[in-house]
Parts: sequence; C-alpha cells; structure tokens
Amino acid sequence: MAEMIAVTLSAKVAAALSGPAAVRLSSLAGVRSGIEAAARDLELLRAFLRFVDSLHGSDPLADAWVDQVRDVAFDLEDAADEYAFLSGHGFFRHGANLGVWFALSRRLWRARERLRELSAAKEQLGIRPAEVSASSSGGAGGLSAAMIGRKIAEASHFVEEGEIVGFAMHERLLMKWLTGDTDPRQLLIAVCGMGGVGKTTLVTNVYKKVAATCHFDCAAWVAVSKSFTTDDLLRRIAKEFHRDNRGCVPWDVDNMDYRSLVEALRGHLAKKRYLLLLDDVWDAHAWYEIRHAFVDDGTKSRIIITTRSQDIASLASSNRIIRLEPLSEQEAWSLFCNTTFREDADRECPYYLRHWASKILDRCCGLPLAIVSVGNLLVLKDRTEFAWKSVYDSLVWYESSDHGIGQVSSILNLSFDDLPYHLKKCFLYCSIYPEDFMIKRKILIRAWIAEGLIKEKGQGTMEEVADDYLNQLVQRSLLQAAVQNEFGRAKRCCIHDLIREMIVHRSTKERFFVFSKCTVTLKSSKKARHLVFDRCRSDRLSAPKMNSLRSFHAFKADLDASLFSSFRLLTVLNLWFTPIAKLPSAVASLLNLRYLGIRSTLIGELPEELGQLHNLQTLDAKWSMVQRLPQSITKLKNLRHLVLYRRRSADFTYPGPGTAIALPDGLKNLTCLQTLKYIEADEKMVRSLGSLKHMRSLELCGVHESNLIHLPSSISKMTCLLRLGIISQDANVKLDLEPFYPPPIKLQKLALAGMLVRGKLPSWFGSLNNLMQLRLHSSNLMEDSLGLLSSLPRLLHLSLVNAYSGKSLTFANGYFPALKKLSLHDLPNLSHLEFQKGSLVDLHVLMLGRCAQLNKLPQDIRNLVNLETMDLFEMPSEIIQNIQNNEILQEHNHESEHTIVIKNIRWNNGKLLEEKVYINLSLLESRPFIDKEQHNVKSQAEITADLVTFPRDILGDIESLTCGNVTESQSVLF
Repeated sequence: MAEMIAVTLSAKVAAALSGPAAVRLSSLAGVRSGIEAAARDLELLRAFLRFVDSLHGSDPLADAWVDQVRDVAFDLEDAADEYAFLSGHGFFRHGANLGVWFALSRRLWRARERLRELSAAKEQLGIRPAEVSASSSGGAGGLSAAMIGRKIAEASHFVEEGEIVGFAMHERLLMKWLTGDTDPRQLLIAVCGMGGVGKTTLVTNVYKKVAATCHFDCAAWVAVSKSFTTDDLLRRIAKEFHRDNRGCVPWDVDNMDYRSLVEALRGHLAKKRYLLLLDDVWDAHAWYEIRHAFVDDGTKSRIIITTRSQDIASLASSNRIIRLEPLSEQEAWSLFCNTTFREDADRECPYYLRHWASKILDRCCGLPLAIVSVGNLLVLKDRTEFAWKSVYDSLVWYESSDHGIGQVSSILNLSFDDLPYHLKKCFLYCSIYPEDFMIKRKILIRAWIAEGLIKEKGQGTMEEVADDYLNQLVQRSLLQAAVQNEFGRAKRCCIHDLIREMIVHRSTKERFFVFSKCTVTLKSSKKARHLVFDRCRSDRLSAPKMNSLRSFHAFKADLDASLFSSFRLLTVLNLWFTPIAKLPSAVASLLNLRYLGIRSTLIGELPEELGQLHNLQTLDAKWSMVQRLPQSITKLKNLRHLVLYRRRSADFTYPGPGTAIALPDGLKNLTCLQTLKYIEADEKMVRSLGSLKHMRSLELCGVHESNLIHLPSSISKMTCLLRLGIISQDANVKLDLEPFYPPPIKLQKLALAGMLVRGKLPSWFGSLNNLMQLRLHSSNLMEDSLGLLSSLPRLLHLSLVNAYSGKSLTFANGYFPALKKLSLHDLPNLSHLEFQKGSLVDLHVLMLGRCAQLNKLPQDIRNLVNLETMDLFEMPSEIIQNIQNNEILQEHNHESEHTIVIKNIRWNNGKLLEEKVYINLSLLESRPFIDKEQHNVKSQAEITADLVTFPRDILGDIESLTCGNVTESQSVLF
C-alpha cells in the first residue's frame, strides 16, 4: 500500500512543476529548485516504500518505522495538494502572497530531512529485506502465508470423508470427467474460487479416490504455490510420480537441468494414462513452462489445477471448469457441527448453544476454512454460553493470537499480497463501501481516476485502464461480479465479507480510511484520507476538522452543511441517498474536487459557483431532483462525465420515471467530455456536439425532426463513440436515420426510441460489426427486419419493445450466431415465432412480455440448444397452460441435457408477482446435465406463490421440495 502514495505524489508534483503558478515563480531564487528537489526525493521515496510494503507484518520495530515513513508520505501529499488548492484560489498571482509558498517550501524541506533521518535509522536499526523474506506476511506461529497454505494443502490428504460438506455435486462431476469421460485427449480441468473456499479439499478427496483405482497408470499431487521455480516444480512432480517407490526416482533429478527433466518425464509418461494435480497455481506461466513434459498420447490422461484466478482457470479444456462458491447456510451449519462436535455420536449442537453458534457461523460467511478454524477453536472451549460468547466477542480474523484463526487471515492475505501495487491501491479503495454494498462499476472506476490511482497507458484512456484493473480484481476472486452486463463485464460488484474485513483492517491500520457509524474521534481522523458515514442522523454526527481528507462518502446519511467546510483538500465527494435538498455552499470552494456525486439525493439546484471547480472530472446527478444546470458548468474544461436524469418524486422507494435536463449554451467548451447522458436535445446543442470529439457515451432525449437533421454531422466527428441513445420527443416524431451513414465504426451499444421512417431499419445497420447491444423501442417496423441484423458477428443482446407490428418473426438457420439474450415485449400483433435449427445457437435468455396474440410456444423451441432461462411477463394464460402441459419442456430436457428456468411475472392488485419453477439439474454454473446412464443426479424444485401446476416428470428425481407462501386454501397440482 505504501508505494502507491509515492506514485500519486510524483504525478502531483509533476503537475505543480508544469503549472502556471510554477512558471510565474520560476524567476524567484530557490523556489523552482525547491519543487524540483521535492520531485527527486519523491522518486527516492518510491524505492523506500516498495521496500516498506515488503515489511508488512514482519515485526513491531519494522512496523513502527513503516508508520513514520507513511507519515512523511502523507505530509508530502498534503503539501502538494495544498499547493494545488492555493494555486486554484490565485494565491500566487501577487507578490504579497509569496509567504504562503515559502511556508510550503519549508514543509517540503522538513519532510525531506525527516526522510533522510528515516533512511539512516533503517540502517542503524538493522531493518533489511533479507530479514523480512522469511516472515513476510507472517501469520500464525511466525510462518509465512505461503508456508501455511502449503501445510493446509498437505493436511487435506488426511481429511476424513465425513468431514467434507457441500461438494457432493462438484465431486460427482469431477469423477465423471476423470473416469467416465471417453475423450481420449489429454484434458486440463480447473477448479477456481477465492482463498479458503475448499478447492484443495475437493480435488484432493477426488484425487485420493481415483489414484487408488486402476483408472490411471500413475498419479502425482503437487502444491505449486507462489514461489515456484520451473526446475524445482518438475523435480517435485517427478518424485510424486514415483511416490509408490518411496520417492526413489531412477534419475538424478536434483542435478538435472530443465531440458533433461522434461525429456525424462516425457519418457516416463509415454503411452501411460496419468493423473496430475497442480494445487494453488498463481501464475499461468507455471503451466506454460512445464506443459512440454506431459505428452498427449491419446490415453485419456487428465490434469487438474486449482487456482484463485479465473484467467488461469480459462486455460482449462472446453467446459471443464468448476467455480466454487461459499457454502449455503445449511451446508455451513453441517460443516460447523461436524467439526465442533466431532467427538459426539450425533454431532449435534446443544440447544442452549445454538444462538451463539449461529452468530459465530455468520462471521464465517460460508467460508469452509473459517468454519473449520473456528470449530477447532471451540473444541477447546467449555460448552457454556459464556465461553462461546467470549469467542464471538473476540473473533477478529486479522488480529487473533489463535493459530487456527490466524491461518484464515494468512490465506486470505496471500491474494492481496500477490497484487501488483497498482491493483493494491485500487482494491484498498473498495474498503470505503459498506458491508454487502453493490458497487457500480462506472462509479468506482471514475472515483479511482479522481483519486489519481489510474494513469493512461498507450492509446487507452484512463477509463479503459481502470476497467481493466477492475476486471483483474474480479478474475483474481477479490471482487465478485454480482451483476454482469451483456458484454460479460461486471456491472455491479460486491466483496466477500471476510475479504472486506481484510482490506478494512489494512486500511484502518495504515490510516488510509475511517469508517464510522456517526462519530469520528480526533485520534482516528488524524491524517485519514477517506471517511465514510453510513446511515447517520445529523443530531448524532460528529467529525473533527480533517484537513487531510481526500474523499468523503455518505450512504443514506443526514448531513449538516457545516461539515464540508473542513474538507478543503477533498477530491471525491459522494452523497448516496442522502436527504439533502441543497448543495452546501462550501462545496464550491473545494477547488481540488474531481468527483461530485449527488445521485439519488433531493438536491434540486446547483449553484453558479460550481464553475469554480476547474478540476472537476465527474458530475453524477442521476436520480437527483436537479432541474437545470448553471451557465458556469461550461467552464469545467476538465469535465469527462456528465450524467443527469431528474427524478419527479422525492419518494426514495419509487421515484417514478425521470426526465432529461437541458444544457446551457457553451457545450462546445467541454472538449474533454466522454459521457453525456439524459440530455434534452435542441438545435443549438446538437450542432455543438461535433466539438466533443472524445465522446464515448451519448444519450439524447427529446429528439425531433428539426434537430435530427444536424445530428449525423455531429455524430460523424465522434470517432471514439461506443454507446449511443436517441429518444424521440413523442410517438409522432419520425426518425430518419439513413443520413447517419457511415455510422460510428466503433459503436457497441445502440438504443433507439421512436418511429422509424418507412417502418424499416436503415440499410447501414448491417455494417455495425462491433455492435453488441441493440434496443429498439416504438420503432413501428412494418416487416421482418431480422435478416438485416442476423449476421452481426458480435451482437449479444437484442431487445424489441413495441418495435414491430408484424404477425410473424422467423429466426432462420445461421441467424444471430453470438446472441445471448433476446427480449420481445409489447408486440401486440405477434402470433407466430419460429426458431429454425441452427439459429440462435448461443442464446441463454429468452424474454417475452405482453405479446397478446402469442398464445403458445413453438415446438421448435427445442432448437435453442443453450437456452437457460425463459421470462414471461403478462403473457396470455394459454401459453402458461402450454408450458404446464410440459410436452415441449420434457422433450427439450431430454435432448439438450439441461433445464430451462421458467418465470411467469404478472401484476396482481398493484403488486408484481413472480411464479417461478426451478428444475435445476445443474452441476456446474447453471450449465446443467443429466447423468442418463446412472440417474444419480438429484434436482431441486421450488414452488412460489400462485403456482398451480407442477411438471409431473421430474418428481422421481426431486431431492428437496420447498413451498413458499402457500395458503391453506391453495393447492398445487402434480
């Protein structure tokens, strides 16, 4: 974490050197040289802080030294930001204010002197990297986290079958791939998931069963870990393949080089069916560098890897990936009882301990490693409520002296320690979000940019770099993609509670972050960079003056306007769902502010003084009550993202549909704009859009014939445009889109709302080769236009809402090869759907809504071989009965070996009801399969309110049946 401060500082000082104030001061003796000296010292500080990061958790002396280095870094950052703030206020325009600058120079000089003292102290105290390497990221007992991980992996060989919970389906699938799969090729199987989720336990249990049979001629189990070397890894694999010979390898492996090791292994494995398990793979190169040793002789050999990285898991052969998730509540309870009461015959938790057992289990968040660790601790405690309450009260994963509990933090810390510094700083920033908070991707990456955590790379924008960073955190199983967009990217993310606890612990320890329920103490706030208030009332809110604060986040908090006057160096201000009706006047004086978020607030007006915020990059006023923008908004020449959508109601629960906002004249001045959303179109504004050549996401409302004429010319100048939305003024406006030829070649998302001229799609639609999402609303298409769109190679989501007036839609062979989601809503005349064989071959989701004439599903729906979910919204009752008869569904299940999840959604007495049938035969990521030969796959079914029939044919395979909200008068027919 420490090095990231220096990186940010270097950029800030570089900006100071090139700023106008520095130019004005260049003739003053010693001033510019002082800035340059500070810049050189910051480069030295970067080297210091990289070393500092390696000392994390090593010993108290090193920790104290690290704290002092961090204080110097914070002092330097404060000086740099103070310079930027005062420069914005014009303090350096007149000689009378030069004393302020010299005061800053003295602060920089003192910091430099302190840095030199710390450098000397490092040598005097004997703090050296060599002493750290053995215990870096130390955990229980002073062992390194890597050593602890390896010991846990080795111990998995001795876990009894009865102690393993929650992996039955995954185990059956692995066994099938290892012993029942007839594919003769060498296949690579991957098991991935966050640390402590049970990957090693699962694969080792399967390995023990299979290796002891005659399915494989030889087998090897090797823990790779982070610190592997290629030659050493090959030597250990060779010894494992000869474990039956007590590890006696017929070659002198300890003295063999890489080439000799590869040749020896290839010779040993030739014509043999072998099984290799590589546990805890952190780097894809670990596989690339050893794969030549494993010959593929068509003997049905299998290789299993476990990893925390989804990128590494993608090395697996087609569809040979298992992704493990935390245990369900029931599974977690079972594992807890099996561990804690393993000496009892019934392995049941006594009734009087269940309250504290449940609370302790909640802290484990479904993570098997945590459950087993705390269970082992409880075995040593008295079985009294007092003793268990004491365990619960002291259960702090990252500060526990208990060996087992310390193992949990060590294993989870490995994932963080493996991050490069640029990802560490971004991930630590995620600690600002409350527990179970759904983090919006775009909001997060814009905040990262505002904080100076992102730098441009090559031709990519900072937003693209940040998007890649976020994706890497998801791939490393540190962030979880709770909701994905049509492109497969995370739209909303969340953090597992124990992972969040880890980064909160680190952030708090390093004074990077303060999370408060309303009150901040002076001690905790000193030099804190980020402050969060969650659900606070103004009469309880208390915060001292916090001059070092860089970001302030309020979540549903009732704030006092006077609070903001002390946040003079703030760069990010984010107010979520705060019932604040007026933006405090002090905000206009936050001249370092780069991100202003007033989303879902009651703020109805922005002050004219907002134009003073020359550094502002993002203004997010979506779902606020802002009705107009001040004229001064056009002075914000660094503005990159302007998101506006006015709510009509102050009701936070259901604000109703929103409205767009008109922009003042002068839009052409905002040349850095990349995002402009929900803006009311007028002729002058449309003309000025041509000046916004960096635009990537544009959504215009209120478009009509008079301003549509000028839009093609403006759009043609936006060579970077990726997302475009055009919404007509009303239903009578006709959109003539032919003049838009040639369309933006990079366009990925297109949304059109309005009647199309001649009821036809423009001819250039077929050339949108990069288009991934198309939404058509109220288009009044008069003919089946699917042919024009059908060959788009990258189209993933097609949505037609009141867009087609015809009676029939035919999806012919070869249509939409990449489409994953198809939505057909409000098509009143549609009575016939045809899915020819070979069409929509990758479709996963089919959504049908309010198509009054479509009273039955076509028999050829079975041709949608990858369909997983079908959503029906207010569809005719006949189509529901057709599904309930189950003829189509039954045949579909039999042929494609997977189930469709059917949802019937409708309004009833003002409430939205959902009838849902889960026929879940999935063993992997909702990609179900049925074991036709052994019939040992059990399914689960759930009945929700208002369901009146149930498919008869699956009753024989039901393992559990849950009925929710079924009244006494309601009956369900089977």
